[in-house]
Amino acid sequence: MRLELSRAVQGCRLGLLTGLGNTGQHSLEVPGCLLYTRCATVPHLTQDTLHTLRDLPSVTQVSVDSLAEHHEVLEEFKEGLRKFAGLHDTVLFCSLHDSANSIPAGHVTNKTVSVWGSGGRIELTAARFMAIQAAIQPDFYQSMADGETWQAGTSRKRVRKAVDRTLAHLDECLVLHQKTQVFGHLRDLRMGWIQTEACVIPSCLGCKSRGRNREANR
Repeated sequence: MRLELSRAVQGCRLGLLTGLGNTGQHSLEVPGCLLYTRCATVPHLTQDTLHTLRDLPSVTQVSVDSLAEHHEVLEEFKEGLRKFAGLHDTVLFCSLHDSANSIPAGHVTNKTVSVWGSGGRIELTAARFMAIQAAIQPDFYQSMADGETWQAGTSRKRVRKAVDRTLAHLDECLVLHQKTQVFGHLRDLRMGWIQTEACVIPSCLGCKSRGRNREANR
């Protein structure tokens, strides 16, 4: 994956992400749009209707919260969500939460994050989170994170705590990722190419914590 910049003004960047997906033939404009789904299905559109539309985004978003209750089915299927849901010729990105839903605060710990499914709150350890990712088999995914700093009036201390938690969660996810055969090789966006293939998106980029520099590709 490579970011080709066409313009940068006061920290805002316009460009193109190229080399996406297993084949490396997909690209995404930056800023850009993802194809929104719930449980890997575009709301109100059948697959036949969806593929009659032109200029669909090349990247499809699925979320852990909509799939966490069903990942055992994907584990038994063994061939990933893309084939299970008929998401052909697309790059699959798995986010932690559904971007269309509001998330209750106060449910992140040093060892777990929480997502909300149809049956209520689901607490995820790093091991359970990575088991879900292994069942989904996305092209890239968002790591576990403490993202509860969006509220107005969040203190600097709370932000620092969120950064430390997020980096700790990321370290755990990376260790488990490297041990998970289904992902093949690993790419961590903090350090550029490590090998190739699967990709982890840190939820906190450009941070400095615990005496270590964490920096995303710029």
